[in-house]
Amino acid sequence: MFAAWWLPRFVLQALRVIQHERTAVLALQRDSPDDARLLDVSASAENEGARIGMTVSQAQARCPRLRLLYRDEKAEQELQSRLLHLAESWTPDYESTRPGLCVLDLTHSRLRDAWNDLGLQMHHDVISITNEARVGLAEKADLAVLAAHIADPVRVIHDGKEALRELPLTILCQNPDLLHLLHLWGMSTLGQFVALPKSEITRRLGTEGLALHDLAHGGKDRLLRLVRPPVLFREEAEIESPIECLEPLMHLLRGMIGRLCTRLAGMWRVAGALLLHLRFDDRSMHERHLRIAEPTRDEAVLLRLLETSLESLKAAAPVVFVALEITPVRASASQGSLFDQGLRDPNRFAETLSAIEALLGKGRVGRTELLPSRRTDAFRVVNFLEAPATPVPELQKSPPLLRFRPPKPVRLFWHDQRPVTLHLDHETMPLIAASGPWFLSGEWWDVQQAWQHEIWDASTEDGTLYRLVRDHHSWRVEGMYA
Repeated sequence: MFAAWWLPRFVLQALRVIQHERTAVLALQRDSPDDARLLDVSASAENEGARIGMTVSQAQARCPRLRLLYRDEKAEQELQSRLLHLAESWTPDYESTRPGLCVLDLTHSRLRDAWNDLGLQMHHDVISITNEARVGLAEKADLAVLAAHIADPVRVIHDGKEALRELPLTILCQNPDLLHLLHLWGMSTLGQFVALPKSEITRRLGTEGLALHDLAHGGKDRLLRLVRPPVLFREEAEIESPIECLEPLMHLLRGMIGRLCTRLAGMWRVAGALLLHLRFDDRSMHERHLRIAEPTRDEAVLLRLLETSLESLKAAAPVVFVALEITPVRASASQGSLFDQGLRDPNRFAETLSAIEALLGKGRVGRTELLPSRRTDAFRVVNFLEAPATPVPELQKSPPLLRFRPPKPVRLFWHDQRPVTLHLDHETMPLIAASGPWFLSGEWWDVQQAWQHEIWDASTEDGTLYRLVRDHHSWRVEGMYA
């Protein structure tokens, strides 16, 4: 069984309830001054001739006492929030169908056999937060919505087909063009509309006509788009007795991890990362972001990761505040490559990396990633767990360069502005060919990182091809081509 709560003239009700507007002859005009038409009108204004869609001048000519207001979206959101909060007191399963309308799933209600009494109780509750409300009850959600639109103030529909047959089409359809077309066909009630063949309606009116036909039959059995409050994957604790060692801190974190993993299981999610925040008695803070190699909600794995990261932590004061936040992700269901041997236990590998980083220092453990620069050895250290960037394909391949670590200093002898002899490792070698120079520079905007190179490729008599580089007025052999 389903119940629908509908607030007629919702936009006007929001102004009256939230802003305490008491004017009886009231109309709401659109925001755009170029389209000054009425968006909604009160019952008193409607009785004096004002209609939705009229221009302001037309409405004022028929109703001189008409007062015009603009809509207040914040007031509408506030009234809708009150309506949903009241629905939550009846059942945890409810849908915010549209502004001014919500549908409740009462399948497990204890009063489901006393429909009329239940509807009257609901109407009494809803009318306490607004000026006008209607309640409809039926076996289907869409049928309950229709019942609410014809309620006075409560309507229970048991046999949908018979109850809806004499209702006007304007209850179902809000599209004026479609209503005009149906009027040309001679259709004015739901009974006349459902008598038409479904296939012909679909062929002429498309999906909108098909949906209208289904609603006219009482709607389909559908699942509600349930409103669920956002789940926060964060735990905090103010510590009355400051913690000075690791063991009581891990005991506290164990309870936090357990509660967070329970929420993850309820949302069918796993932990993709951990954010640990500690505040000490001297007001200093420590924050650590831990990425999980293979997302999981295994409490033991998450605790080991936290313990490994905290073992090397040194603090001058005890801990007085702890916050732990989990980044939820969907569980990966990808299939590994047939010929690639992946990590047997990615999380154990991540723990090992964390332990090594604790010894060597933050940012000193990982894999190298080339930077988009022509500077020699331009790279950075990134986390092993980060997906590598897609390499840019080389347009032209050159022989591999075997770099000397560190580069070797060299003396060059020149003739006609070209190197002819080099002195390397106490040996003088004539050059039979030399190509260059090529000038490279970069990061000129940073005084500390700016660089400028002059490069030559030179070949000796034994066929060895060297790369010669000048930097800061000194020459060196950077490597040799294989």
